[in-house]
Amino acid sequence: MIGLLELLLIVLIILLVFGTSRLSRAAETTKAAIRVGKRRFWVTNPVTGEKELTLMTAEKELALGQRNDAEVRQKWGLYEDSRLRQYVQEIGLRVARASEQAKLSWHFSIVDDSAVNAFAAPGGYIYITRGLLAYLGTEAELAGVLAHEVGHVNARHMAKRYTREHGAQAGLWLVRVFWPAARTLSGWADKGLDMLFLRYGRDAELEADRLALGYMAKCGWDPAGLPDALTTLGRLGDAHGENNIPWLSTHPSSPDRVAALENLITRLKTQQTDTGRDSYRHYIEGLSFGAGPSSRIGFYVVRDGDSWEAITKDVGHGKADPRILAILNGYPTAKQPRAGEEIKVVLTTSTMVQ
Repeated sequence: MIGLLELLLIVLIILLVFGTSRLSRAAETTKAAIRVGKRRFWVTNPVTGEKELTLMTAEKELALGQRNDAEVRQKWGLYEDSRLRQYVQEIGLRVARASEQAKLSWHFSIVDDSAVNAFAAPGGYIYITRGLLAYLGTEAELAGVLAHEVGHVNARHMAKRYTREHGAQAGLWLVRVFWPAARTLSGWADKGLDMLFLRYGRDAELEADRLALGYMAKCGWDPAGLPDALTTLGRLGDAHGENNIPWLSTHPSSPDRVAALENLITRLKTQQTDTGRDSYRHYIEGLSFGAGPSSRIGFYVVRDGDSWEAITKDVGHGKADPRILAILNGYPTAKQPRAGEEIKVVLTTSTMVQ
C-alpha cells in the first residue's frame, strides 16, 4: 500500500518533470488510471476473503509461474523417476484440493538438486528438491512441507511481497504514463528466479504453518508431520549452518516456531491421523543422494551394538557422515539407533545391485 509520503513524493516528481502546465492533463490521466486500477488491481485474498491492492494480478501470477517453471527446468532439471514424481504430485494435489483454491491448476515437481529446499512460484507451481526428500521420514512430513508452500500461494505472500517492493516505483510508473520517452527508466523488470528465494516475514511463515496444519488435518495426515520435518531440518542446520540449507534461509526454523505448531496441533483435535511412513519409504528407496549419481538411499535393519559410525563404515562404505545418517533418520546426532529398527542408509550404486 502506498503511504502519504510516497504520494507526496510522486506529486513532487510530476511537478519537477512536467511543470504546472502539464499537471492538469496528468491529473486526468491519473483519474483514468485509477478507474482501471479499481477493476484490475484490487483482488480478493483466497484465505481472508478481503480485498487487497496488488501489482501482481491473476494473469500476471500465471504468466510468472509459467516463466519460472521453464527457468527451473532449464537451470536444474526435474528428477527422472516417474514413479516418485507421480507420488509427489498425488500428495500435493490432495493437499491443494483441501485448500482455499482447490480448482487452481496446481503443479508439484521434484527438482534434481541435492540442496535441501522447497519453494513456490506464482500460479500454483510448487517444487521440492530430491535433497529435501531424502531427509523427510514420512508421507505426513512430505505433505506438511508441500502444504506449507500451498499456504504461501493461497495467502498470496509472494504477491504481497512483490507489491511492496514495487510500490516504491510508483513515481516512475506515473512518469511512464505521462512521458512515454521515459519508459526505459523504469525499474519494473521482474526478478525471475531470484524472487522465489527471498525470505518471508515471520507473520507469513506462521500463517503458512497454520494453513498447512488445516490442510493436513482435512486430508487425514498427522499434522505433527510439519513440526517433525522442521525439527529434522533444524538439526541439519545446526550441523552445517542454516546458511547452507536453502529452505532454512528462506523459511527460518526455531524452537519457538515448532512449539507454536505443536500448540496448534493440540487444538485441531483430529480423529484420523496417518504418518504414511511405510508408503513414503517405498517410494524413496533408490533416491539419489548428494551431488553425484553413485550414492542412493537404501534401508538397513539395526543390529545389537550398531552405532551410526559403524553403520556408516560397514554398510554405507563411508558415503555419509555419521551425524548426517542420524539426522536422515530423525534422530538427534548424540542418540544412537535402536536395535531392530529399519533405518535409511546411504549406499553406493554397486552395493545396491549386489
